[in-house]
Amino acid sequence: MIRGPMARPLEDPLDVGPLAAHGTQLERDFPVETFARLRESLSRPGGRAVAQFRFHTAGAYPALEGSVRARAWLTCQRCLQEFEATLESPVRVAFVGRDAESSRVPDEYDAVTAPGGRIGLSEFVEEELLLALPLVPMHPTPADCALSLAAEGEAEAPRTPARPVSRPVTRPFADLRELMKR
Repeated sequence: MIRGPMARPLEDPLDVGPLAAHGTQLERDFPVETFARLRESLSRPGGRAVAQFRFHTAGAYPALEGSVRARAWLTCQRCLQEFEATLESPVRVAFVGRDAESSRVPDEYDAVTAPGGRIGLSEFVEEELLLALPLVPMHPTPADCALSLAAEGEAEAPRTPARPVSRPVTRPFADLRELMKR
């Protein structure tokens, strides 16, 4: 959905200058399975990503603010079961023609290079979702891991960590103080 004076279909890549000049609002959704790089991090493809943007100017640069959000299936690194997570990335960027211009962008914006004033919207959305991926995907709480296992019909109780085996403590530098006195 496009709102504003330019309410006609947009071609990808987008020309950000006119969009910013007209204050265009844009909402698009994308099938998650179309994002090849993101798909590599998911336990299964599926779902939709929604991008909501408002174009405007920031200083002398075309800019956009908004968010990218998707539901995605990840593998919990605590229990190794898959779970559905919300990936969300707030976006506040100003578009520059060259990297050398990045330092002139207002501080509250991230600079994004848009050669020729154009960006590939689907690539931009995928990049934002990749940035939103958790470093270590896990259920929100350890109890959720137990619920995940119980939901799959496993009769065993929630897993508790095994007690470590007692081993004699070795201190390789324990005698160093005495040796240094000699």
